[in-house]
Amino acid sequence: MNKLKHLAVGSSLLLGTITATTAGAAEVTGNVTLATDYVYRGISQTDESATIQGGFDVTSEAGVYAGVWASNIAFDGSIEIDVYAGYGGELAKDVSYDVGVLHYDYPNQPAGQPDSNFNEIYGSLSYRDLTFGAAWSNDFFAETGKATYLYLEYALTLPNDFGLGLHYGIQNIDEAPDYNEYSVSLTRSVGGIDLSLGLYDTDLSKTDCGGDICESRVVFGLSKRL
Repeated sequence: MNKLKHLAVGSSLLLGTITATTAGAAEVTGNVTLATDYVYRGISQTDESATIQGGFDVTSEAGVYAGVWASNIAFDGSIEIDVYAGYGGELAKDVSYDVGVLHYDYPNQPAGQPDSNFNEIYGSLSYRDLTFGAAWSNDFFAETGKATYLYLEYALTLPNDFGLGLHYGIQNIDEAPDYNEYSVSLTRSVGGIDLSLGLYDTDLSKTDCGGDICESRVVFGLSKRL
């Protein structure tokens, strides 16, 4: 089967991203999300079906953080668990950074197939609302070799408390097709619930992808910070 058919390899509107904070010696936060799809780097991880996700994070006063996040998926035993740790802060006024390591784990993966578990080292640099980021893996999902991911994001504040997010990413993989992915998202908080509506797409052909999971899609999500 084409490796991209099961490629658990995206920026998305769904919670799971950590921002370093300087409030208090340590802060514990949580998040839960319901959405119509789990899209990771432009590819549906739930075979275009609904998802429930959630996680917990601990952030120190110095900017060191660690967390765990989980989601249902449509392959490898139906669950993905991500564990990560990193450090973030400010270099200068309006300039911030974030570096860390992330482990993707598929605990119920069936035996006798290439190992889905993998690690990534990541980093990003932001100037005001513009962010450039990168991630690198020595042995990517399903043992597809070295992989590099680069992305650029820009966030705009719109009238009536709406937010607009623009994202473009480039995924390169040694033993799987390289591709570009992009998204446009609209967000707004209502009564403590974060609403999101995003359009996602990739330039992967249906043949390279192994199905419809890489084609354009609209995703609606509801997220709550705990």
